[in-house]
Amino acid sequence: MSGFSTAAGLLASRCLVSPLQHQSAASQTLLQYTAVRFRRKPRWLGTAKSKLFRVPERRQQIEEERVELMRLHNNYHTQMKAVRRFLIDEVEAFKLVSRAGMVIQTPEEAEAEWEEVQRINEEWNRSVAEVREKRLAEEREQRKTFILERLVAKEARDQERQERVEARVRAEKEQGKTFITRDNIDQAIERALVQPTSYNFAIDSNGNLHRQDDEVQISTTQNK
Repeated sequence: MSGFSTAAGLLASRCLVSPLQHQSAASQTLLQYTAVRFRRKPRWLGTAKSKLFRVPERRQQIEEERVELMRLHNNYHTQMKAVRRFLIDEVEAFKLVSRAGMVIQTPEEAEAEWEEVQRINEEWNRSVAEVREKRLAEEREQRKTFILERLVAKEARDQERQERVEARVRAEKEQGKTFITRDNIDQAIERALVQPTSYNFAIDSNGNLHRQDDEVQISTTQNK
C-alpha cells in the first residue's frame, strides 16, 4: 500500500510542474544526444577484420523447390520463343502478301515512270518558283515604298527643324538690336536716368497691374 501511495505522489508532483519547466527539461535532454545520419560503410575502408576470412555458407535449396523453379524457367523461355517465332512468321507472311500485290515492271516501264515523276517534280518546282518570285517582287516593292516614305518624312523633319532654327536665329538677331554694347552704353545710362523703371508692383485677381507710385499719387490727391 505504501508503494502505491508513493507512486501516486510522484505522478501528482509531475503534473504540478509548469509547462515551461517541462519544455526546458526536454530541451536539456535533447542536447545530450547528437543525431548521426545512418549510411553505408565507404568503399575505401575495405573489409572489416572480423569478416576478412569469413566464407559465407551457401544456402541449401530444397530439391522440390529447385525442380519447380527449373520448370517455370523452361516454360517461360519456351513461351517467349513461341511468341517471337509467331511474330516472325506474321511479318514474313505480310511481306509475301505485299509482294504479291505489286506489279512487275520492265526496265523500260520503270525508266518511263521515273521520267514522268521527274517531269511532275519539275512542274511543281516551276510553279513554286513563280509564286516565290512574285512574293519576293512584292516584298521588294513594299520595302522600296517604305524606305521612300521614311526618306520623305526625314526630309520633312529636317526642313521643319531648319525653319525653327532660322526663326530662332532671326528672333535673336532682332533682340540683339536692343542689347547694350560699348557703343550705346552712354545712351542707355542716360535713358535709364531719364526714364526710371520700377519693378515694385502687384497684380490682382483680375490681372490689373498696381504700382507703388500710382498708389502714392492717388493718396496725395485724396489728402489735398
